[in-house]
Amino acid sequence: MKRFLFFLFLSMSLLVAQDLLAPAREALENGFPQIAVIKIEEAVPNIGKSQAGTAANVLYARALIESGQPQVADKLLKQELSRCGMEGLFWLAQIQAANGDWNGALKNYATCAGDAAFSLQKEAIIGQARMLKNTARIGEARMTFEKAYAWPSSPARVEALLDLAELELAQGKIAEARKAAIDADTKISADTTRRMFLSARMAFLENDWALTIGLLNDLKPLNSQMALESVILRSKALSRSGGDAETGLEEFIANNPDVEGLERAFAALDEIYVSEVNPSSSELKRWANEKDNTLRCKLAVYYLARFEARLKNTQAAAALLETLSTSPASNPLATETALDLAALRTSLGQSDAALALLAGIASSPRSEFLKGLALARKGDHVAAASAFFLASENSGLAEDALFNAAICQLLGGTKQNTALVQLEKKYPKSPRLAELKLQESFKLAREGAPEAADSLKKIAKSGDKAIAGPAALALAEWRFQQLDYKAAEQDLNQLPADVEPARKGALGVFLADTGNAQSDARTVDEARKFLAVHTGSAPEASVRMKLGEILFRKGDFAAARVELESLARKFVESEFHFPALFLAAQAAARIPSADASGDAMLLFEEIAAKNNPFSHRARLEQSSILASQNRLQEASLVLDKILSSNPDARMKATALVEKGKNLFAQGNSDPSNCQAAIYVWKQVASEHAADPSWRNQAFTRMGTAYEKIGDLNAAVVNYYEVFKPTIHEVPEFFWFYKAGFSAGRILESQGKWNEAIRVYEIMSSTEGPRSIEAKNRIQKIRLEQFLWEGA
Repeated sequence: MKRFLFFLFLSMSLLVAQDLLAPAREALENGFPQIAVIKIEEAVPNIGKSQAGTAANVLYARALIESGQPQVADKLLKQELSRCGMEGLFWLAQIQAANGDWNGALKNYATCAGDAAFSLQKEAIIGQARMLKNTARIGEARMTFEKAYAWPSSPARVEALLDLAELELAQGKIAEARKAAIDADTKISADTTRRMFLSARMAFLENDWALTIGLLNDLKPLNSQMALESVILRSKALSRSGGDAETGLEEFIANNPDVEGLERAFAALDEIYVSEVNPSSSELKRWANEKDNTLRCKLAVYYLARFEARLKNTQAAAALLETLSTSPASNPLATETALDLAALRTSLGQSDAALALLAGIASSPRSEFLKGLALARKGDHVAAASAFFLASENSGLAEDALFNAAICQLLGGTKQNTALVQLEKKYPKSPRLAELKLQESFKLAREGAPEAADSLKKIAKSGDKAIAGPAALALAEWRFQQLDYKAAEQDLNQLPADVEPARKGALGVFLADTGNAQSDARTVDEARKFLAVHTGSAPEASVRMKLGEILFRKGDFAAARVELESLARKFVESEFHFPALFLAAQAAARIPSADASGDAMLLFEEIAAKNNPFSHRARLEQSSILASQNRLQEASLVLDKILSSNPDARMKATALVEKGKNLFAQGNSDPSNCQAAIYVWKQVASEHAADPSWRNQAFTRMGTAYEKIGDLNAAVVNYYEVFKPTIHEVPEFFWFYKAGFSAGRILESQGKWNEAIRVYEIMSSTEGPRSIEAKNRIQKIRLEQFLWEGA
């Protein structure tokens, strides 16, 4: 038993080592042994000595051999792998199992298990069964575990039968699980405790709440994980039996602020709060206000936000989620936080902020639904429809997602509305079908279809005010789409009397803008006429914004600034205030004079000083102006203001990249600035590991900086992080190719032709704009260096 416990301890140790050695193992498997050597030496300072451990030294030896250093590897292998025979094979299987090589471990376990004379045969059989289970060969795993029924009483027999009971229970086979647990003749208290916990799980599955609670009340968990599972199971049983379900969970959370899996306890507690009529959030608030920033504190903040959202306290919920979103790397519920916050931002019309959040998380039906809403608000209907289609794969979201997809396909001009077809097929009685038919008529008008006029006229004369007005407006839009401007104006003038004159005038302004340069003058004239007559009306802000946008588009930046700044000053509380002020500042920045640049800096400062969606963007614009004037240190100080104000992930990455660029530009006068730039970009790479565009840019820039200071090995290591093979498609090509060709150039300069060829092979195997260039480079190296496959 002691040996088996040692095996478990060794496995845990190896898992830690695996985390350190994973990058090196990956580099080796991808065909870059020299990079693997460097990564191992960085991860394990005492590599090559017995203290480094067998797993690390074996990997190091393999990397040395493949990088052309067999003598060093041979010495190391003789030192570390002197033992042999069946026991050595068994421990190799242990190492393989700990490192996740389940198939390799299975093969070696099976060999050991087939040797009746082997002293650890039973342990090998248990390992074999576990590997079969891990590789989803459940039937074979069951048969292998069942061999223990014939074993004499021993700790290994108990271990195997309890494993079998867990396997059966996971498959819902309660009777078989009970048989295995009963036959496990436990004599050790730990095994007895494990069997009692299994019995409680069986009772719960049989809806015997009283027995479940009784067994768990007497249970003394073996470890924190069993304690966590027990308290969750007990709370569920109490909830179903009408008992006090939350107290036990709250006490467990109070006593275990950082236990692994604590998020599951919070999720169970949240389920209980949802089921209660008047739940109390006092415990959540107490934990959320802790100052030591424990795991419990972060989880409490998230679930308190959910609690507040259920009470319709939207602002409070948003503030809590904003707090969590500033440190996603240490938030175990970073994805859930981003989704919930994205939903709130979308509902508040903050589409860009929502999309920035969603871009940093993996795709899911919910994230795609939220993405669709945000894109639709931005007017990108084609992309929004695609997102809603993906979301419709979830049955709970399907009807809403298909309706939204159908609307977006209509607005986006899709020729065949496949979403509408699916909605009619799956939900033939949906009340939203009538609304879609009306939207379809609007679509005909936007497309200029001949039948649109009759359809819209019929609706406009229906007498239903809720429908007639929009139909009449759409009819005017249809006339405009047909370039029959007189008829469009006539239709506007014939709108029902209850349609406000200001609204009709505003519509005339927007109809005047056909999106081309020839219509700009007319749109400006119509807007100025409107403002002369309807100043103070509800549409004034939107018309003035349109006027400023047109002037900006025409390149009349001085006039655009006047209109946009006037709008911002007059409508301080409107949705146009910050967009208008920001565009006014951009217009001022484009006026070629020092005074205008100074005015732009002041306007951007006014925006940045207030909490709004444009504040960080204003700081970026300030930094850009300063950088263009070669005032790089001042530009970096402005970026520091962004970084110190808890920006969202995308904005933080943008600011860090720009700061690194400023430092790098100062590297000629002071090489230490290159090191400072590397430090900044390293932060981007670590915090945006899941975002290829940011991650790749950061590693590529770090490689360039290392080249500048002369550390070519470090440069190659960083470039490798960008072009190394992955299971995912390359999402962007610019940094991928830039890093790859830079690494190839360095390796060629070092005479490492095979590794350089491997770099170009990776790039040539990826269909992209420079794949042929990579293939040509391979051919050139082979011809010049007489390197041929199979040689």
